[in-house]
Amino acid sequence: MKLGGKEYRIKTGLTIFLVLTTLSALALLYRGVDKDTWTSLKQIRPVYGLLALITMVIYWGLNGLRFQILIKGLGDHVSLWNSTRAFVANLFLGAVTPFQTGGGPLQIYILSRAGVPIARAFSACLVGAMLTIMSLVSSTIVILLFAKNLGFEFGDFMSAIFGTVSLIFLLAMVLFILSLFKIEIFKRIVGGGLNFLTRGKSTLAERVMGGLDQYSECMAIYAKARKRTLVFAFLLTILCLSTLSLIAPLILAGLNVQYAVSPVFLIQFILNFIVYFSPTPGGSGVAEFSSYWMMTSFTENLLEIYTLIWRFFTNFIGVGMGGLIVLTLFRKEKK
Repeated sequence: MKLGGKEYRIKTGLTIFLVLTTLSALALLYRGVDKDTWTSLKQIRPVYGLLALITMVIYWGLNGLRFQILIKGLGDHVSLWNSTRAFVANLFLGAVTPFQTGGGPLQIYILSRAGVPIARAFSACLVGAMLTIMSLVSSTIVILLFAKNLGFEFGDFMSAIFGTVSLIFLLAMVLFILSLFKIEIFKRIVGGGLNFLTRGKSTLAERVMGGLDQYSECMAIYAKARKRTLVFAFLLTILCLSTLSLIAPLILAGLNVQYAVSPVFLIQFILNFIVYFSPTPGGSGVAEFSSYWMMTSFTENLLEIYTLIWRFFTNFIGVGMGGLIVLTLFRKEKK
């Protein structure tokens, strides 16, 4: 599939995503499933699964509202349906590309089809991504500094993952700050990288440079006149992450597992931070094992089953719905 002149190998990414996810699931099941597990599963309370599904849909809707507000702050309008649809489609392509790099371009494409100028859709999506990163990092720092009663400790495996994603975050923040205050330096870095990758044989760099000029103008609107929009969008981002973090306690309650709600809820913010910067498509592998090792501090009962169900609600449903949206979208394109 081509977006913005770039080819995204969906089949390859989807294959990697499914293979890593399947191997992770098999490893977890092999590690901890026994006869007692199946006995415990008979006590499942399905109503909590329904509540988790409703919570997931609310999470999608809140993100749709967030991007609708960011676009409105630039003087354009998009319906809540199109904004939510663009976000869910983002989940699919993000799941089949490393570092979730394909999700943003697809979201911009759908918003542009809904009537939002590409430069403004790009600005809104980039600001939305930065607000997500800032929310994840700030919440993670606060939790690690002040919620010392979590009883959670990083082992060697988790320390390596946390260190890697922290480094990626710092790089992303440096580039974002440069794009705000030193756009010429940012353009030289981006242009140099594109010329290196294309060996100077593509006009992509010129098109990107023109888009960055428009992006700079859009960001100036946020900085000068739309500060309230950014503050509100930031608070809404925190609400989105809080909604996503509620799914884990609901699943544990559905499995009839005894646990402390507050630590489980708070640890999800750290886990979301790790998964967001995972180099594997959709965080496959990293998400499953990170959740498993982090949750061992709180419960060991049905932990393997919990991890797979948690992944199903927080990722697989969204990827499946996003895939349907993409399939419908490009079928219409072919016609």
